Amino acid sequence: MLGRVKFKLVSMVHNGLHHRAPRYLMDCCIPVSEVASRRHFCSARRHYLVVPRHNLSSYGRRAFAVAGPAAWNSLSDDLHDPTLSTDCFRRLLKTHLFSEYRTSTYNALEVSHFMCYTNLQRTYLLTYLLTMFRILSRSHTSQFYNSITKLNID
Repeated sequence: MLGRVKFKLVSMVHNGLHHRAPRYLMDCCIPVSEVASRRHFCSARRHYLVVPRHNLSSYGRRAFAVAGPAAWNSLSDDLHDPTLSTDCFRRLLKTHLFSEYRTSTYNALEVSHFMCYTNLQRTYLLTYLLTMFRILSRSHTSQFYNSITKLNID
């Protein structure tokens, strides 16, 4: 889910929990602690929301009733604090989403850089070995040929 979409979605959930949203959105934000059979769960103390089951795999998970509580539950616990003001919550949420984005981007860049470096290293090694093989094969040295055939390059 894109960061700006998640920001808007979670902001709407926060407004719903603080009774600053339309009634139909507030009805979708049900804390686990308000469900009698789930009050003893750890998720009730962590201020999680109930994520209803959905039937349609294509549209059901994108409905606000499902996507809103799921996005809320994916946040860190310090953002679930019900005493946070809207301004403070939005500031912390932006910080959280930016750090989440920066971490995921860094990991992707690190992997691509590593793959390029590994391929480059392998290319240099193969070029070096082929050059040495050509030089030594001209002088008819079989010792070098035997040492190359023993190497296992993946």
